Amino acid sequence: MNIWSVIVAGGSGTRYGAMKQLEILGHQRVLDWAIEAMSRVSQGVVVVTPVDRVVEIKATLAEEVLVVAGGSSRAGSVRAGLGAVTSDATHVLVHDAARPLTPPELVDRVIAALADGADGAIPVVGVTDTLRTVSGEAVDRTEYVAVQTPQGFKVDILRAAHSGGGEATDDATLVSRNGAVVVHTQGDPRNMKITVSQDLLAAEAQL
Repeated sequence: MNIWSVIVAGGSGTRYGAMKQLEILGHQRVLDWAIEAMSRVSQGVVVVTPVDRVVEIKATLAEEVLVVAGGSSRAGSVRAGLGAVTSDATHVLVHDAARPLTPPELVDRVIAALADGADGAIPVVGVTDTLRTVSGEAVDRTEYVAVQTPQGFKVDILRAAHSGGGEATDDATLVSRNGAVVVHTQGDPRNMKITVSQDLLAAEAQL
């Protein structure tokens, strides 16, 4: 397997109040943790950043890490990252830069599913809260899971899913819409996403 990783760090941090991927967590930035996690298993890593931060962020990273400008949406940013992935890649992992504490074994489970032939594999965790619709209807939480990253795919499957320029909050949705089969692997509660400032405090406590 020739695995590449696309790390999506193109958000402006509207809900956080700053670019959360550049906040310090422990001894390095949130982004650096994500790069470290994905570099372990990847032949190449592409970081997608806001267009006005490409030069600045590139200057802080190792030479082998590619940095490209993102699009106006998450899907657009992933497409930009895919454009930098070499033609000999067989699989791509798409990871949120805002998930800094991804356990290695979680990544390994995604890769193992791909090695077994899956079109795509995504880590998921069960929902523990009671769920209701906005209109007040209770729903069966056992029928739902929360989706994490990295999400892994055969590279040709992911490129085909993005070729139509569709939009979705994650790549598994686009891939599934395109007819490919995405399997679930075991996620991990430690693989939290930094969204608001309290999340960074929780991540610091986890460290």
